[in-house]
Amino acid sequence: MRTIQGKMFLAFSIMICLAIIPISYSTYRNASHVIEENATTFISDSIRRADEKLRSTMEEADQIAKVIVTRDIVAQSLLSTTAAPSYEWFQEKKLVEDYIASMATYKTYIQRISIIGYNGKIFQNGFTRIGQTKLQGLLEQEDLQENRRHVRLDASMENSILLVRPLLAGGKSIGLCVIEFNTDFMKSVFEIQPLKGSLIGVVDDQGKVIYHSGSNWSGISDLASVIEKIYREQRTEQGGSFETVDGDKYLTVQIVSDLIGWTTIGIVPTSELLREVHQIRRDMILVTVLVLLAVHIVSIVLSKQITKNLKRLHNTMKRVRGGQLKARPHIHTEDEVGQLSDMFSSMMTHVQELMEETEERGRQKREAEYRALQSQINPHFLYNTLNTINYLSKIQQVPNIGEISAALVELMRFAVDQKRDLIPIREELELLKRYLSIQKYRFLDRVTVSIDAEESTLDCLIPKLVLQPIVENALLHGFGVSPEREGRITIKSYCRGSSDVIIDVTDNGVGISEEQIEAIHKHEPEHNVQGGTGIGISNVRDRIRLTFGEEYGISIVSVPGILTTAELRLPQFKEKGEEDR
Repeated sequence: MRTIQGKMFLAFSIMICLAIIPISYSTYRNASHVIEENATTFISDSIRRADEKLRSTMEEADQIAKVIVTRDIVAQSLLSTTAAPSYEWFQEKKLVEDYIASMATYKTYIQRISIIGYNGKIFQNGFTRIGQTKLQGLLEQEDLQENRRHVRLDASMENSILLVRPLLAGGKSIGLCVIEFNTDFMKSVFEIQPLKGSLIGVVDDQGKVIYHSGSNWSGISDLASVIEKIYREQRTEQGGSFETVDGDKYLTVQIVSDLIGWTTIGIVPTSELLREVHQIRRDMILVTVLVLLAVHIVSIVLSKQITKNLKRLHNTMKRVRGGQLKARPHIHTEDEVGQLSDMFSSMMTHVQELMEETEERGRQKREAEYRALQSQINPHFLYNTLNTINYLSKIQQVPNIGEISAALVELMRFAVDQKRDLIPIREELELLKRYLSIQKYRFLDRVTVSIDAEESTLDCLIPKLVLQPIVENALLHGFGVSPEREGRITIKSYCRGSSDVIIDVTDNGVGISEEQIEAIHKHEPEHNVQGGTGIGISNVRDRIRLTFGEEYGISIVSVPGILTTAELRLPQFKEKGEEDR
């Protein structure tokens, strides 16, 4: 193979064959194995259901026989000395036969019930199918005197099935109860044909075929001999196996009934069973030939393409246009196409660097904005705090001034600390408590603040000083406008799901109107919203979003005059040392 066309065809053909042939062979073997297993299971289940139907019918018939043989009137009639054609004999016969006829009522599978005694008496119902001579012959079989169920097959009468139970009196057998089944009983039980083309055969414990469903089955000429052969060869086996008969292969399944010892054998021709698998094999061979033909055509076409590098460059440009900026053509030829490829690669590298530079500048800008937001300290808060300190210094000579000053110093220390942008919720709550220790002197304990934080949330990180503006807003604008109003502020911290931390700040102050809430969401100046709140709710929302993303932030729900709740949604984010605990 010196030509490109020949090399491409040989290489592609080998690759296709190495791919298709193992897959095709594996698929064919697996499909065959699965179909064989499913067929075996399905046939076995069908046979078991037929055997279960036979069991339930036999047990029902046996219950009828038990009731009859234990009936006193039956035993007394057999032991009585009345003889035909006396009136007593006629009454006795009518009474017993009416009774056994009532026992067979609505039992469509029962042809006739006979009571025969060793003294020669016979009571019967239904149509006569088995002569009295054959019934008398049953009395000569000594094993039928055992007090148990006996099943007999009368081959001379279309394989009629007989269920026999002895009648006992004083521990001695005085007669037999014989239940004859209908001629189509075996057909109704075993005419199941679980799969198309299947055959069901039944063999007794002596190895004789007593029934098969192949009256119209053309697969095997002598069905009885074949079934007997399969029975002898697989007598100790349960489940499915393959047998070859007259050069044809068959899947055989046999189940032994633990009720009467009969063996039910299912036979399915593998040609019928694997018909679809053979079609799959033919289709795979056809597909392989078509693929090889297609490979030959493609190799001819590709060998004539002298512009393959141009197409490669074109495809790379399409990928770049689709957003894959790192895509490169990887063309290493030194002709014009190779030079164009190098220029395109250099240009895209430069563009990518410019975009990364722009992204870095945007990040730095956002960080600067975040720093600017952090540096905004509430002037009103400082002013109010200083006024409170001044007021206390004039009218009270108590240590409260020191407490306020210490709290203020701690708040100022955290506010100006530029090394830690995020602090645990535990520390944020401590800062809030220091702020509240200052504000309690202003509101003279008419506002009660309660904090309920789940332990699992205390180590989660939060931008520092975000709770103080919200609580300040509740104090100044929820209760500050009404000097006599007493209120309550509740702060709860809990986990929602496995990813979010929720902090609710709820007060029962005057509330916020819908217009004010809408103005807050639109980033309108806060002095127009609620008369000036310093850092305020909008600032808190922006800080959270800049830190954790747009999906986090703050939402407000308010019922004026009843309650207002500000809900902060944060991620469950902890410092590395805390996450490892």
